[in-house]
Amino acid sequence: MKSIRIALVIAAFAGTAAVATGCAAGAGAATLQVQPNFAAGAAGDVQALNVVVVVDPATGAAQLTGTVVNNGDQAATLTGVSLNGKAVTLSGSAGLSVAPHAALNLAAPSGPKIVLANSGSKPGHISPVSLTFSGGAAISLPVPAEPNTGIYQQFQPSTTS
Repeated sequence: MKSIRIALVIAAFAGTAAVATGCAAGAGAATLQVQPNFAAGAAGDVQALNVVVVVDPATGAAQLTGTVVNNGDQAATLTGVSLNGKAVTLSGSAGLSVAPHAALNLAAPSGPKIVLANSGSKPGHISPVSLTFSGGAAISLPVPAEPNTGIYQQFQPSTTS
């Protein structure tokens, strides 16, 4: 019985030591310094998350992927997009509406495709992207460009589809 108590005390001290050493890392811990690989930004109640430019290296066409989130109580409308300083035509003359407290997934199978022919984007480089919303809010992001292969194979930028 005594050996069981001793084993329990040792286990309790070992567990406490493991927890205490994790806390000692503090706010500067290396794991807290990890940054996401995707571009993100906000303007007012609107956020752009996980933004990536998927490029077809053979044609130079690029497709913008990511999610636009509206945290506000009023609908937000994406009225303009530019990629590398070039305006991208949006489907719908009034822009793309995002309902209050909702999200718009760009390039989802049923979502809008934002594509620019001859984009000037190159895989492995950063492409400047600007999203403009009704009311004047704008989000400017340095966005990574990825080739339309591997995990991005589902995105095939084409201005004809």
